[in-house]
This record gives sequence, C-alpha cells and structure tokens, in this order.
Amino acid sequence: MFLSYAALIEPFSLKVTTWTVTTGKWTYPRQLRIVILTDLHMMKPWMTAGHLDDIVQATNKLDPDVVLLLGDYAGATRHFGWPVDPDEGLAPLKKLTSVCGAYAVVGNHDIHPPSHWMDAMARTGIPVLKNQALSVRCHGQEFWLAGLEDLWWQHPNLDKTLAQATDKKPVIMMMHNPDLFAEMPGRVALSVAGHMHGGQVKLPFIGAVTAVLPSNFGQRYLYGHIFENGKDLVVSSGLGMTGLPLRFMTPPEITVVLLKNKNHYE
Repeated sequence: MFLSYAALIEPFSLKVTTWTVTTGKWTYPRQLRIVILTDLHMMKPWMTAGHLDDIVQATNKLDPDVVLLLGDYAGATRHFGWPVDPDEGLAPLKKLTSVCGAYAVVGNHDIHPPSHWMDAMARTGIPVLKNQALSVRCHGQEFWLAGLEDLWWQHPNLDKTLAQATDKKPVIMMMHNPDLFAEMPGRVALSVAGHMHGGQVKLPFIGAVTAVLPSNFGQRYLYGHIFENGKDLVVSSGLGMTGLPLRFMTPPEITVVLLKNKNHYE
C-alpha cells in the first residue's frame, strides 16, 4: 500500500505552497510575487511534456510577477522510466506567462552525466543565468536578479556575480543547491533554491532520512522559509524525483514567494 501510494499517487499530485518573506531589504512598497518551479526531472511516465504543460497552466493561473526555474530539468530515475527528449520535454516552458519574465539556472543533473538539457533550456528563450546578475524592471520597481552556477559540477562565484549588481537595488539570488546560502552576503534580499526535494520520502515520526540527503548540512536547508543570520532563504520541494521514483509526505509543489517590505502592507 505504501509503495503504491508513493509511486502512483503522490508523485502525480500537485500543491501550491506560499511563503511570505518580509524584509527591509526589499525597499519597495509593492510586493513581488515570485513563482518557483524546480527539479522537474523529466522522465516518462513520471514527468512527461503533458504533465509539465499542466504545471505550466497552473503556474500561469497564479498570476506571477516573475517565474524562477531552479534547475535539474534532466531525468534522474533512469532505471525506473524512459528518457524524454530535452526539447520536447521543456517545450511547455515556452508557454509561461508572467509580468516580468521567466529566468533559469541549471542543476547538477543537467550537467553530469553529459546531456543536452542546458542547450534545450537555452532554446526555450528563457535566460539561463550562470554567475550573472541582471537588472529587472517590474511594476516600475527595479531589482537585481542573480543566478549561480551549480555547486557540484560548475564553479559558483558569489563575488563575481554580486559585483555585477552595481548599485543598491535589492538582489534576489537564484541557485540550485541551498548549501551556497551558508556563504551568502547579507546584502541579498532573498535567496531561493531547490535540490533537496523536501527529503522526497519522509517517514512518520522520523522525517527525512538524513543519510541520503544531498547536502553537507543535513536538514539545515531541507525545506521552506529559513531565516538565518539576518538572511532569508526559501527552498522548494520541487516537482520531480531522483533515484527511486517515490514521494511520500512531500508532494510535488509549485512554490510562491511573496516578497514584502516590512514597513508596507498591501
């Protein structure tokens, strides 16, 4: 019964989780509505282009100001499914609608083993940030949107990335692996990450099994809104699966972050 539910029901469910981050580092009176999609892990029958199309439609209904894609588009359950063509699999992302655009970073599965997923993401027309910071204008408010390379297989460079944020506008930092948050400078208004899958399988009264978590910090950055040393991080549990195609007590999610100035409420 457990395996049937974890393999055939929960992986195909979808929830929307909303976190409100209130900080003086977001200096504008109007909140920013961020929608995060991460860890798609395209693999038949678990995450097909049709299933992703449904996720995109659900995302568009949330009326996002900006959509952030946080990596691991490639499948990671190779012994339990069938590959998806990268261009076919990611095509639904072209239908994303948001006021101020969609932006992406890549994850560890997009790079190693070698694949065509990074090229396919580039062909969607969605900017892929690789240790880059872009100035984004949204509802008349300007902020820096920064994206880091993958921690495991690339060379994330915080100093290089933030040096491109050349004024005091708020900075939002995209990364796949939340371990980088431990080194995040205080000037960053919000960091967002995926990678952890919320543990993917949690056991009642025990929680996630720390021995299999892909982090040097155990459960420290497992999931949700984390406030640490005056800094804010939101970690999404993501949409797909890695290793065994199971999810239990960690349903796939679209993550919404409402970024607000602590002195203004709408």
